[in-house]
Amino acid sequence: MALCFFLLTDFGLSDPYVGQMKAAIRSRVPEAGFLDLSHGVRPHNIVQAAFFLASSWPYLPRGSTGLAVVDPGVGTSRSILLLRQDERSVLAPDNGLIGLLLDSRPGCRVWRMHSLPPEQAVSSTFHGRDVFAPLACQLAQGEDPSLLGEPMDPAICWNTPGSRPHLEGNRVQAGVVHVDRFGNCVLNIPESDWRDYFRGRRGVALLEPVSRSLAMVRSYSDIPADGVGLLPGSQGYLELAVDRASCAKRLGLRSGDRVVLRLT
Repeated sequence: MALCFFLLTDFGLSDPYVGQMKAAIRSRVPEAGFLDLSHGVRPHNIVQAAFFLASSWPYLPRGSTGLAVVDPGVGTSRSILLLRQDERSVLAPDNGLIGLLLDSRPGCRVWRMHSLPPEQAVSSTFHGRDVFAPLACQLAQGEDPSLLGEPMDPAICWNTPGSRPHLEGNRVQAGVVHVDRFGNCVLNIPESDWRDYFRGRRGVALLEPVSRSLAMVRSYSDIPADGVGLLPGSQGYLELAVDRASCAKRLGLRSGDRVVLRLT
């Protein structure tokens, strides 16, 4: 059976970086199979990458090994982490990329990886190919993580500021973690965690960055004409949307923007 590697990067597809990373894996594991989760993360956007990883985790094949390489600190002293949960593994820099996954999935185990003796020269600007790929191959082939690193408390992993919503009174300060191609604005509010809080509320309004009322709905078609809806999206997070138009354009929102909601 082919070993499955899933890849999440901000490399895009116009350069040879993704192909070189796959080549580095295939040269060590000829039977490797690949699942490209996304290479379209906005450059250096750790929060967006964290959302892509956490929302996709339940659908990844059991036994798969991932390389999540959105790594503005490449070449510095930042650590490389291994996270394992529910028979899935992922390597990621310790820069907050696994933060949403740690928040949303119980039973995560984390190791801080040791530096390995290089098989060849290691570029200080491309650890995805020269460091992540060899580590991923060893782990996928059954190497004990404790021989490649040391266990660590997930609570001390670095997290991206603003990656979690904040409740104060009847106001929720949240962030836009992703704007999809339809213009829907996904918030960093897990629907499962906040379902009971929103249930029974008579209304909700957006206070920042613009002021307007929101309709609490279950589907896009329930959003009133010319209105903006707040609804649980398919990725497990609440999102702001309009029906058959771009909410991002209507509200002037982008990935990384801060929003404040008021509930009554």
